[in-house]
Amino acid sequence: MGGLILVLFYGSIVFCLIASVMKIARYASAPLHLHWEIYQGSSVYESVDWWNHPSVTFMEKLKDVAADLFFLKGYYRRDRGLWLFLYLFHLGIYLLILWHLWLFAGAVLLDIHRASAFGRVWGHGATALAFVGGAGIFIKRITREDLRSYYSPIHYIKWIFILITLLGGFYAVDFYFDGKMPELLKYVRDQVTFQDFERKLHPPWATASHVLFASVWLIYFPFSHIMKLFFRYYHQLRWDGAPNVEGGLMETKIKELLALPITWSAPHIRPGKTWGEAASESGEESRLESHE
Repeated sequence: MGGLILVLFYGSIVFCLIASVMKIARYASAPLHLHWEIYQGSSVYESVDWWNHPSVTFMEKLKDVAADLFFLKGYYRRDRGLWLFLYLFHLGIYLLILWHLWLFAGAVLLDIHRASAFGRVWGHGATALAFVGGAGIFIKRITREDLRSYYSPIHYIKWIFILITLLGGFYAVDFYFDGKMPELLKYVRDQVTFQDFERKLHPPWATASHVLFASVWLIYFPFSHIMKLFFRYYHQLRWDGAPNVEGGLMETKIKELLALPITWSAPHIRPGKTWGEAASESGEESRLESHE
């Protein structure tokens, strides 16, 4: 059993990295019109007189993205009741990510025998924030009709899975290791440096169950909506405000796409022509209808 968990854990890390890179490459290389389809937020081109608006600097864009990423500005404006739990959950997750980085680095670089209780307070505090926030989100999306209709059953299973993983981590640290940071850091050092291989093959159930849940989450991660959320801040999705000027790069890309043949049919689309020809015909029909 221990060997299976060992293979699953390290295999899930490799799988997560490879699948994530493939997803990123697929999103980044998507045609221009597909970028527009998943564009997040508003655009200056929604204004009739957009050319009179001053251009936004890179630092202004970065500031706006940081406010959205770290404070969930959009949710705060739209739904403060839900925002509170979302903010607690995300804050807890950010702190847990930093805590794990500190744990892995500290286990190798620090004198583990002199480790203080600060790491325990940090880890438990972050877990508590994430759990309270996650439980609140789960309850809100079950009890509110305006939220419940947007989510499939797998969404609620995912949240239960996250909450169980958080509880498993808390139990492993506070009960199995008795909240003693030197023992926890020694265990992490053995894992990172591949020492005490016998313990790897026969792990205690407290740590094995937590690792098992974490491994399943790593396998699921590249296919989750979280991967798409990262692309809210990808330059060509979030920040692409370049105008389509004559002779520019965007015009070249659009012309290449319009020259592609139509490969499917519908009442409003006829195959055998290019998308450029279809768009020109649609525009001509609209002008004729407006004169009738």
